[in-house]
Amino acid sequence: MRMRSDVALTAERCETECVHPEHVAPLLNLTIDREQAQRVAEMLSMLADPNRVRILQTLSLADELCVCDLALLVGMNQSAVSHQLRLLRISRVVQPNKVGRIVYYRLADEHIRHVLSDAIDHTSQPGGHR
Repeated sequence: MRMRSDVALTAERCETECVHPEHVAPLLNLTIDREQAQRVAEMLSMLADPNRVRILQTLSLADELCVCDLALLVGMNQSAVSHQLRLLRISRVVQPNKVGRIVYYRLADEHIRHVLSDAIDHTSQPGGHR
C-alpha cells in the first residue's frame, strides 16, 4: 500500500489503516521532518570520505591542529587537507581558529566526536559493517 507523503498522520488514521497501530501510535510526531533529515544526511555525508574520516579522527585526538600538522599525521599534502577542511568547515563539522597567520582546526562539538567514535567502534566489532 502506497501512502501519500502529504497526508497527516493521526492516531485515528493509524487505528483504521495501520496493520500494527500499537507500534505506530507511540511514534507519531517523533520522526524528524524532511528538512532536519536533509541536514543530518549532509552532516553524515562528510563521513563518507576516508580522507575526511582520517582528518576528523586525528582532530578528535587533539584540542586543535594546524593544516601542516594534520597533513603530516594523515600522510596527505597540505593542499588536499586544506580542501577537505574547507568542506568540513562549510558543513559545520570543524571550526577554524586563526592565531596570527596560522589557522588551527578543531571538531565543531562533542557530538561530532561521539558520532565518529561510535562509527569507529561499530566497524571495529566482529560482525560490524565492513
